[in-house]
Amino acid sequence: MEKVSVIIPMYNSELYIKKCLQSVMDQTYPELEILVIDDGSTDRGPQICREMSCLDDRICLHPQKNGGVSRARNQGLHMASGKYVFFLDSDDAIHPCLLQELVGQMEEQSAGLAFCGYRKLDNRGLEKVLEEETECAGPLQWESADKAAAEEWFHISHVQELTGIGGKMILKSLTGGLWFDESLVNGEDTLFLYHLVSRQIRIVRLSETWYYYRMHPQSATHMTAGIRNKEYFESIRRVRDQEIQKGRPEYAVTWENFIVQQIENHYLALKGAKDRDGCAVLKRTAALERKEPLFRQLFFSMRFLFCCCFSCYPLYVLLRRMMPVLLKMKGSKRMDEKKADVGIITFHCSNNYGAMLQTYGLKSFLNNSGIRADVVRYEPPYMTGRHWWIPYVPFKGASSRIWCVMNLFTGFAAHLKMGRNFAGQRANMNRFRKEHLIRRGQRRIWFENGLSSLSYRYYIVGSDQIWNPNITCGLRRAYFGAFKNRYKEKVVAYAASFGGISVPAAYDDAFQELIKHVDAVSMREEAAIPYVKKFYPGAVTAVLDPVFFLKKAEWEKVEKAPDRSGYIFVYITERNRNLSDYARKLSQDTGLPVLEVRTGQLGTQEDFSVDFTAGPAEFLGYIHKADYVVTNSFHAVAFSILYQKKFLAFAHSNLGARLQNILHIHGLEDRLCRDGQEAEIDACVDWKEVGKRTEEAAEASGNFLKQNLSGQ
Repeated sequence: MEKVSVIIPMYNSELYIKKCLQSVMDQTYPELEILVIDDGSTDRGPQICREMSCLDDRICLHPQKNGGVSRARNQGLHMASGKYVFFLDSDDAIHPCLLQELVGQMEEQSAGLAFCGYRKLDNRGLEKVLEEETECAGPLQWESADKAAAEEWFHISHVQELTGIGGKMILKSLTGGLWFDESLVNGEDTLFLYHLVSRQIRIVRLSETWYYYRMHPQSATHMTAGIRNKEYFESIRRVRDQEIQKGRPEYAVTWENFIVQQIENHYLALKGAKDRDGCAVLKRTAALERKEPLFRQLFFSMRFLFCCCFSCYPLYVLLRRMMPVLLKMKGSKRMDEKKADVGIITFHCSNNYGAMLQTYGLKSFLNNSGIRADVVRYEPPYMTGRHWWIPYVPFKGASSRIWCVMNLFTGFAAHLKMGRNFAGQRANMNRFRKEHLIRRGQRRIWFENGLSSLSYRYYIVGSDQIWNPNITCGLRRAYFGAFKNRYKEKVVAYAASFGGISVPAAYDDAFQELIKHVDAVSMREEAAIPYVKKFYPGAVTAVLDPVFFLKKAEWEKVEKAPDRSGYIFVYITERNRNLSDYARKLSQDTGLPVLEVRTGQLGTQEDFSVDFTAGPAEFLGYIHKADYVVTNSFHAVAFSILYQKKFLAFAHSNLGARLQNILHIHGLEDRLCRDGQEAEIDACVDWKEVGKRTEEAAEASGNFLKQNLSGQ
């Protein structure tokens, strides 16, 4: 069992130190070293510690001359002998199971930093929670981030929780050469954590609020005294300025925003305390902050409120009460779009398993790489219409329009016939889209001109058959980034696809004109590159479909596994008699039933057991639990590879290039059945070699994206 050194700096904490120490003594994890660093206390705090050390010899009191909390923490770091160090403030407390759970996750995931949520409580509330919460009830929710994603946590996702050192457990070996800056009067822990996270570590987070932060009058008194020091916000400014030097303005703006909020909130606190001297200091601080170049990049509403706070306080109070309503009515949509620099334009709105899962793979990879990306809610009727109760699919030409009108009635009749099945599948598709692809409150864009108001600097078009005119009803400007937008700086095509190796000759001129708007091009099918090079002067790279960016364990987190197992899974994107016959024969040979998933009416037309309601999560679960997979779908093959299933792929009549390509990359050409020939589904596969090929191709594909988005 590894030792944990609990570091508790203490200064005049006689009212709270006993409860603090008791919460550590009550930990279910026994291998502790409790280091109380007394920073020159003049009250009974040291005496209380000595009394408690007689009850628990793990408690060690180390007095020092008063030099500030940073010096006390540095002393604790110097003396700590544990593999892990845990920081706790002397007026706070922790849940009895916290240290055991943090150590367990750090060991399991080889993490460098672990923390949990925190709860602000007054004296009575903290006493009550310590009495009530004595057990670890139910399964715990954990999340983790590595390297660039961990930095994104620090700067964006969990910035409020990661600005303070209280409740953080750290692998001590990572702190070599890293100390708390003793010259700072505030934020020294923020700066310490910033440098720690910059060392490309792995972080784990427990969602439970098991760190109890005590709110008491002394806290406000210390804050008031500190604010009068002109260096009070220096640590945050250092983080901001270093991010500017690193060429990451999006993170620097976050910290400028943080500084402004802190100045404003502290001013309100001092106003309430009627501290005129403190308010005067903050007014001068605010005047200097308004001159910072990054201040101009904050939202107008925030800058306006900030100025009103220090120049016309009554107006500020009124506007602060009204602002939530005003933002909801006018500005919330634009603010949502501003959170990310990269917008993904793809087929996320299509009720198609592959379209939605590749979108999730691409978005997850970018965010895990520290690149903030959103899926643009470009949902034109020519893509979404086919999934309406009364379907709409536009076609060119008079005869085609007549057919389209007739299709409205026949399609509606088919949907009515499916009834609950159609409604159930729509619900499962929409649920996955809302939970994993789009953000709440994100604006839906029906037509191309709506893209002009977005604020993303970079656009990724793809992955999917975005350049297949048979799907998009002609080549569409939006999927080439060929729309006017004053913020747009670069368009990157990632794993774009024609479905085959080219577009029909009638679209050559249109393609030649539209491809000029793309700054970097990559294709999903290597066989399609020669066609693109006829019109595009730059490099054209072959890359993997983005579902391969995530490993099996990551897909398992979003799948919904079926209750059953022991079956042959069938999914088709084109009717194929050979495929149907093979699935039936395999069922007879193995004694396993066939389970088929269908979207709409398309299916084998066999009497297999059919699920008409499956969404992307259910689709993944069916593949995961299947004994065999028989398909002509690209993405069913892709996930058969990721889940290491016994599978056979049947050639598609006009979209076969992508199947052949992905099987060739993984050395699985023998899994493809064509021209009536059948392969052996039980043939041995060297999955270790296949996994190696996946990792190599995914790394190269990821580098294409990172290099072309390196300026964001």
